[in-house]
Amino acid sequence: MKKNNKDTKKRPILVLKTFALLFFVFSSFFLIYNIYHLEKFKLRYIARIQDVYSYTRRFGSYYNNTPEVYKPENHYKKNNVSLIVNTATKVKTLSSGIEKLRSQLNRLTNNNIWTIAVFENPADYAHFDPIRPEYLTQFDKYGENSVMHRIVQREGLANTYQSFYGCNIKLTESYVETGSNIKIRTLYYPIYNNKHLDALVAIDIKNNILSKCLQRYNTSYLTVLNSNKKGNIYKIKELLPCSQLNPINIGINLFSIFKMVFFPALILSFLSNYFQSYLIKKRHAIQRDHMTNFYRRDYYEKKLLKQRNFNILIIDIDNFKKINDTYGHEVGDDVIRHIAIRINSCIRKKDIPIRWGGEEFIISFPEMNRQQLYFKAKKICQAVASDSILDIDITVSIGGVSDTNIHFNDAYKAADKALYYSKNNGRNQYTIA
Repeated sequence: MKKNNKDTKKRPILVLKTFALLFFVFSSFFLIYNIYHLEKFKLRYIARIQDVYSYTRRFGSYYNNTPEVYKPENHYKKNNVSLIVNTATKVKTLSSGIEKLRSQLNRLTNNNIWTIAVFENPADYAHFDPIRPEYLTQFDKYGENSVMHRIVQREGLANTYQSFYGCNIKLTESYVETGSNIKIRTLYYPIYNNKHLDALVAIDIKNNILSKCLQRYNTSYLTVLNSNKKGNIYKIKELLPCSQLNPINIGINLFSIFKMVFFPALILSFLSNYFQSYLIKKRHAIQRDHMTNFYRRDYYEKKLLKQRNFNILIIDIDNFKKINDTYGHEVGDDVIRHIAIRINSCIRKKDIPIRWGGEEFIISFPEMNRQQLYFKAKKICQAVASDSILDIDITVSIGGVSDTNIHFNDAYKAADKALYYSKNNGRNQYTIA
């Protein structure tokens, strides 16, 4: 019972130690896992932005190859694309191309395209998908060398047709759009033909594209990447292609790591402790006799058969059949339990007690000589006989052997012969062969 109480007290400490170990290991591996995915996400995200640029540039070819039709001054609408004609003129009908461009860009940006606008130069007409008051207010009635040209100059997009490898497209820094108060970045693409600026494509992208991409990536790969500028244990900063300021920030917060691994580590520590206890109990049931907590004969006999040096005692309860017949088998079982406790109090931790039969025990003593074995037998014999058990005077008879380079069967026969000498000589005695 004391051992069980001790084990019960130790269990929370073992669970805590297991949890601390698992928490440290899981946190370390999960941090490494996230660092690996941080670089992977960065490359994937930049590649996605490059794809956005690529599809936008393809629109230039579509624009150049679209035929013109005459349109009077009016407001036209096809699906979500509005065409504002300020002056009756020949017009490129770009609605289908703009819809296809939006579809492709939404797929790449997780539906974060806010507005696509195509402004003509001169400003006889413009396309909007969708049309919004902010654009109408900002770009109303501009002509040669007006707002569109100032944007081209400001963003460094003048004469981009002269560059083979430079950015003929520009992604602005984040800003809050006047009127809508939506934080966006605008992608500008000027379309030149014969050194003349024919049109400017403006694509407003909601600024939360990075956080949404991170959210989807975290869901897919069970990572905890974030776009915070502060509070990260590990982070990278990267300028997007064709962007000069405000690099994107991708990082890993240590608290997020701990938060993700806390419950798995806690659950596994409890499960580990449970299975460990289960295996110990299972092993104990296989190895130990449930009544005495001594080793079972069917478990330990095969080990004895491999030994060659022996210091063993065979202990037998005197007149045990009479105890069973007089007091019943339940009392007999209690007598066996009490005697096992007294024997256990006389031996060392490294000694090996075995319940060999109903009322017979074998104790194997490693590292012991014949004289020490004799005194050990005397001690056990006296301990059992010193006080009555359940108000019954109980004694044991003991036979022992101390020998080297001998098979167990021969050692057992010698000890058993000594036991019978103790029995036949009056019981409550010990004999060492």
